Amino acid sequence: MERIFERFYQISDDRSRSKGTGIGLHLSMSLVKMHHGTITVKNNENKPGCSFTIHVPLGCSHLSTEELSQNTNQHVSEQSSMEDQPLQHIPVPIEGDENSEEGTKKATRKKHSILIVEDEDEIRNYLITELGNHFRVSSCSNGKEALEFIRQHMPDLVLSDIMMPEINGITLLRKLKQNIKTNHIPIILLTAKNSEKDYIEGLSLGADAYIAKPFNLDILITTIENLIKNREILRNNFSGKQEQDANIEVAQPQSADEKLMQKVLKAINKNLNNPDLNAEMIAAEVGISRVHLYRKLKELTNQSTRDFIRNIRLKQAEILLKSEKNYNMSEIAQLVGFNNTTYFSNAFKELYGVSPSKYMERCKEKENEEKEEA
Repeated sequence: MERIFERFYQISDDRSRSKGTGIGLHLSMSLVKMHHGTITVKNNENKPGCSFTIHVPLGCSHLSTEELSQNTNQHVSEQSSMEDQPLQHIPVPIEGDENSEEGTKKATRKKHSILIVEDEDEIRNYLITELGNHFRVSSCSNGKEALEFIRQHMPDLVLSDIMMPEINGITLLRKLKQNIKTNHIPIILLTAKNSEKDYIEGLSLGADAYIAKPFNLDILITTIENLIKNREILRNNFSGKQEQDANIEVAQPQSADEKLMQKVLKAINKNLNNPDLNAEMIAAEVGISRVHLYRKLKELTNQSTRDFIRNIRLKQAEILLKSEKNYNMSEIAQLVGFNNTTYFSNAFKELYGVSPSKYMERCKEKENEEKEEA
């Protein structure tokens, strides 16, 4: 009872967790305090429920000049004309003066885009407003909408709740981390589930951070900035895009990581049509332990060894689907190491968004259009 006025505070009772968001009572207390009042709560005696008591001083003598409305009549008129209109929350980003030091800092931060996935309107709007001061923010109300958005726009980071309709946060996390086109995107899980078991589940599936409600906004913003910065450093290191002096070409020797990746890819391509290819076989051929292989692949590609092998198989399947040879689906599946055509088709659709047959059909249509134009 001492904490119910804290923003985002929720009890650990699952029966009530799905109902509230921990915003209403904090908002009520803020409004009362603006009027120099107090709000208290106590349990009812001999009956269920509780009672809230609000004390607000009468008159205006306790209010400062700044606290008094200067346009009372206009406000009342506008209030009457809008009486029947539904209330809407429209977040307005606060733009800084780009000529000032602070404005430059905000402009720099806003080069990064984040996607907020949250089904609770109050929390989603709050995050849009607060994070909109630092990043370019987009939002979705469930995981299904988020998947479609991410495939088209590729945000720099995803901030997702776990408990959502359609597709929940855990399923969204799993689909993004298994997809070679999206597994580089940092994902923060934001949820009221804060037990050690929940933490372990989220992190084991590939979440980059797990933040429980109620959360500290400054910690959340710093976590977002650090994850984006670290991912950029990792991407630049692996792709060889380190800063170099302008107009000077410097021969870069291959790093140990690049040599390792070449060996891994060579081992996979050599055994591509072998459906039994696994982490142990690749580790033995490359000459490192299975654990070391997993750790390096996770560090360099953000994929597990199994997912990396599967995605290489599917990439080769894409090339075969584009080729002029008329392979059928069963032949392509066997050539890239899939024993089960149905599993191959489902895996391909999950990665590319369409079935292999539909993908082949689109490639042929595009090829015919290019021939006609030529």
